[in-house]
Amino acid sequence: MYNQINEILYPFFEIGFLLCIIFLIIWNRVLILRVIQLRREKKILLESGGDEELARAIRCHGNFVESISLAVIIPIILFFQKELVVFSFVALVLLCIGRYIHSEGLKNVDEDIQYRRRGMYFTRYSNNVSLLGVVFYIAHIVMSF
Repeated sequence: MYNQINEILYPFFEIGFLLCIIFLIIWNRVLILRVIQLRREKKILLESGGDEELARAIRCHGNFVESISLAVIIPIILFFQKELVVFSFVALVLLCIGRYIHSEGLKNVDEDIQYRRRGMYFTRYSNNVSLLGVVFYIAHIVMSF
């Protein structure tokens, strides 16, 4: 019974996982273009030149890259374990939501700190789901002996 349900749902989780990866790639691009646009408008070549809006845009992209590079590794590993693909999908959905909310909250000079915090909570929940998936993966390996 479990295998039949898994066979039916697997393609949906697989497609959802890949769509999340696509979103993360596109959002990275958006953040890069935001920095480039501000640099051109303000004619600043290096660093932020003391401009707070540009400094925030640079930090938005920096935070995104720092968080994503590590947070995507475990879901990718779980993705290749057919029984655990749901963990990789949920973890990436939470990560996408968290990084989007966080970067949108950080870009405003007159920011609402709660917006950024919500983004960090979603990112932390994503990490927790990933770790739970790893625990299930280890249990699966141990049970197969």
